[in-house]
Amino acid sequence: MTVRVPLAELTAFVRDVLTECGLDATSARTAADVITYADAHGFTTHGTNGLVNIYAPRLLDGRIAAGAAPHVVQETLGAALLDGDRGLGLVTMDLAMDIAMDKARTTGIGMVAVRNSTHFGSAGYYTQKAAAAGLIGLAMTNCGAQGVAPPLGGTVRMLGTNPLSAAVPVTRGAPFVLDMSTTVVATGKIKAAHREGQEVPREWLVRHDGTPTTDPAAFMAEEADVAWLGGPAETGGAKGFGLALLVDLLCGPLAGAAYGPRPGVLKGEPAADDNVGHTAIVIDPSAFGSARAIAAENRTLLDTVAGSPAAAYATRGVTYPGAPEAERYERSLREGVELPGPVAEGLAALAGRLSVTAPGALSGQDLRVAA
Repeated sequence: MTVRVPLAELTAFVRDVLTECGLDATSARTAADVITYADAHGFTTHGTNGLVNIYAPRLLDGRIAAGAAPHVVQETLGAALLDGDRGLGLVTMDLAMDIAMDKARTTGIGMVAVRNSTHFGSAGYYTQKAAAAGLIGLAMTNCGAQGVAPPLGGTVRMLGTNPLSAAVPVTRGAPFVLDMSTTVVATGKIKAAHREGQEVPREWLVRHDGTPTTDPAAFMAEEADVAWLGGPAETGGAKGFGLALLVDLLCGPLAGAAYGPRPGVLKGEPAADDNVGHTAIVIDPSAFGSARAIAAENRTLLDTVAGSPAAAYATRGVTYPGAPEAERYERSLREGVELPGPVAEGLAALAGRLSVTAPGALSGQDLRVAA
């Protein structure tokens, strides 16, 4: 079962929920845009699902500081260190990207490292914002000290999925927007499959004896771990693992934030779910020539890729990162944002708890008949 909600209605509802959770109006608008970007572009585990299961509960119980005041700790002309003040990562990372964009326009490249933050949602939101402004954007985050995956060949979960994104501007059409986890899949998709009683592809999970499993309950019980991008070492798993380490290095020690591979993890010490680190990097193409000409060449490059004759097994043809998501967004504008039934039900329950008026599509009656 799925439910479709008009994007404007969904965004307004999310904003109202966040306001009820203690955010000021400006922060609530920013966070609502980040959240609904994910749903509208097809990243359903990182949108309103996160509102129900992460953002609202933690704002309400104080694990995320609703009244946080992110601030610059130190900076140079081209770089800055930002302290998130335990605030909502969606708001803090948006500020970090804005600062990096301003610095890039001045120096050609800007970089902001963030400490003391929280989960920041879909990384692609921040990089596409840079691309829409004619800039090249990179964004990444670790998971603080939380471990969801062991190092390649290891047994102790000490790294996060450590997602990263990059976006490159073009003159027209969908820009290049890469948004990926360094594991073969985001763990939110495994948890969603577990909640819905579904199996997962056999490439996603590996039991401790090295055999694959399609049962998400094995991951929840820590009997199996999510595979690194590339799978085992023999098929390139060192690449995903290496990228995860890079993200932790750039978002942990560099920012003064927490990171998973700390000595205490080998002693079984529990990990605090705080002090998440992010990094934003922005490049101004005009530092290398005509920004317009470069964007036109980018368009030519991507069009050439998309124009490749499709192989017999490629049922969807040839595309590039960012194009399918842009198509999904256009469909969301026309037909409404598609939400999985369990997410819609969670939103309806959250609306009732906070006494916030929900869009009509999220009413109990509509949920029972939607398909």
